[in-house]
Amino acid sequence: MNHPMPCSGASAPTPDADQADVIAHWSRGTPRQWIQQRLADDGIERPGWRDVARYDQIHAGGLKAVATLAGLAGLGRGAGVVDLGGGLGGSARWLAGELGCRVVCVDLTRTLVEAGAELTAWVGLDAQVQHLHADASATGLPAGGFDAVWVQHLALHLPEPQALWQEAARLLRPGGVLALHEWTLGSGGEPYHPLPWSRADGTLSHLQTQAALAAGLRAAGFAEAGFVDGSQAAADAYAAQRATLAKLECPDNPVLPADELLTVLANAERSLRKGRCHCVYATARRLGNDAITTAG
Repeated sequence: MNHPMPCSGASAPTPDADQADVIAHWSRGTPRQWIQQRLADDGIERPGWRDVARYDQIHAGGLKAVATLAGLAGLGRGAGVVDLGGGLGGSARWLAGELGCRVVCVDLTRTLVEAGAELTAWVGLDAQVQHLHADASATGLPAGGFDAVWVQHLALHLPEPQALWQEAARLLRPGGVLALHEWTLGSGGEPYHPLPWSRADGTLSHLQTQAALAAGLRAAGFAEAGFVDGSQAAADAYAAQRATLAKLECPDNPVLPADELLTVLANAERSLRKGRCHCVYATARRLGNDAITTAG
């Protein structure tokens, strides 16, 4: 099936106060330059998407998490996907390069959108991946135009995530799949802040329980979601990442400041191990009878 692509001249959204704070949080780095310097240090002059993918995953679990979620969602070759809150487009480029998907990557942070588009063009995937500067809860994309909606670590920023799930349902054709990789609130108390997405006082973080997340999906028109707890794997990945970074003279990251990086990674790992939050995968079908259409 042909999947509509956004116009390059789409008008930029006007953020509210909460959104402006989130944008500021994710606008503190220079991700394209950071990744290009790492590849230059590696002696790679003409990178492919797999080279860039070593550095562009800004969610828990990295590439392994992307592959896990794609498998759980049953994404096939050529599926049309919209990645809501897709940031630098690391997942979008994996879906395009590994599975041949056509992906629209939507994010509200212009710094990430522009860097992501440059990285996508650099590795030659711009015919398959487009980057759109828009509110993930009101994208302006055509209704029913996609086989799958992909969401990683976005609802955690939203005080009222219901509009996001309603937009996901609107974008999917009947029977399309919503693929989630999200953080949920545990029973062990408030997570340790700051976290990769939160400040020291806990602002910018709006975690729900898994039960509340499931109820929101049902209310938006999705069939019962299937959840898989990936907390142990995420905690182990954070531990490994910290161990690697701790050996560096100046541990850094494409999007987070060096002076807070090790702290937020340690807090994320500790919050997971103490049961204060969970990192979960979930898939849910938009109510309807069709199955995902794949090409090839």
